[in-house]
Amino acid sequence: MFPPEKIDEWLSEVAQRPDSAALIIRFIANRLAELANWNEKLRAENIALRSGQRVQEYEQQVSHLEYQLELLKRQFGGELPEVQLTAAPGRAVDPLNLLIYDATGRIFRLELDSAALTDGLTLGNLRGLPSKGEPPRLLVAPSSEELFCIFTSGRILPLPLAAIPKSAPECAWNQVDIPHEPAVNDALACLMPASKIALADFFIQTSRRGFMKKIRMALAPSIVENRYIGTGTKLPGDQTLEVGLGHETDQYALLSRDGYLQCLSAEMLSFAVEEALRLDSSDHLVAVFPYRAEQALLVMTQIGKAIHRDAAGLEIATDLKRRGQALYSKARREKGVQVVGGAALNGDDWGLALHLGGGITLHAASQLFESGTIPVDGEILGFTAFPGAGESNPEQ
Repeated sequence: MFPPEKIDEWLSEVAQRPDSAALIIRFIANRLAELANWNEKLRAENIALRSGQRVQEYEQQVSHLEYQLELLKRQFGGELPEVQLTAAPGRAVDPLNLLIYDATGRIFRLELDSAALTDGLTLGNLRGLPSKGEPPRLLVAPSSEELFCIFTSGRILPLPLAAIPKSAPECAWNQVDIPHEPAVNDALACLMPASKIALADFFIQTSRRGFMKKIRMALAPSIVENRYIGTGTKLPGDQTLEVGLGHETDQYALLSRDGYLQCLSAEMLSFAVEEALRLDSSDHLVAVFPYRAEQALLVMTQIGKAIHRDAAGLEIATDLKRRGQALYSKARREKGVQVVGGAALNGDDWGLALHLGGGITLHAASQLFESGTIPVDGEILGFTAFPGAGESNPEQ
């Protein structure tokens, strides 16, 4: 507790200067109180260990670390390189897949041929797409990706992308496979790529009504173990739009159906649910995604009009609860123009559009920037993008 030489020093100090006794006693009392507090914590830790509670927590953390390692190994063909995380010479390229999914849990999977990408190419056709209700959503991810199926109830179910059956390029929507059928009164909110969970600083959750929150990665073992992340909502009738992996330096673009854009930095967001974008009662978010300063934002409307903004010139919000900036005029909004999706792109990237008539079309980003429009079959239901062959996926 106190070394003998220290006690002798104090006794000598009191003998020479009696007035210092009160100060020394106060120091000893504070130190004893501190040691007593440490002792209580150690006792509690010992009780937790004896009861098995702390052992269970440690086992959960170890299990989660092993899960993260397995996900990372899957990205590198089963082994982590010793020097740098780059593909080995001669190693097969992990093909990209287009996933189209909806609230019922149907997931259409189409493997993309990187050697046969052509502007304007029709990749497939989905017959019988519903014309009412929430349209299907689009995601592009590599075959080795681990997906989290996030449901509106906050429930999570892991799903390796390779476990999703490949679909024929042309098929009926009602024949598309449902890997995880939602429970009663539940629906599939989004698919979250999770293979880089070990590299993230936090989860970031966004609701359709414009509420956002960060979730500490310290909670990841519990979230994965319990398969529950929560809804991230505050308002009645609101539900999860997107859950992703985030970094402290990220910047995010939020797009609403009525054509409003809000740009904000991750450091602005709280670990509590907060309103990030103020929306009219009839409006809701259709997309949220990170972007980099050297990229361009491309926003797609249902009439095939592409709105282009250079990311470097975008205004970053200084506080939350703003309305955001309008991407087009009130007159166009009153005529029914609506945003269906968007993405952050480089000039050699590719865009994918899903049409109401069922067509799935491919578009070069350079052509989208130049023409500002794409031919439409009925109307556009959804839009996403993926990197060109010369660019690797950035850490998001």
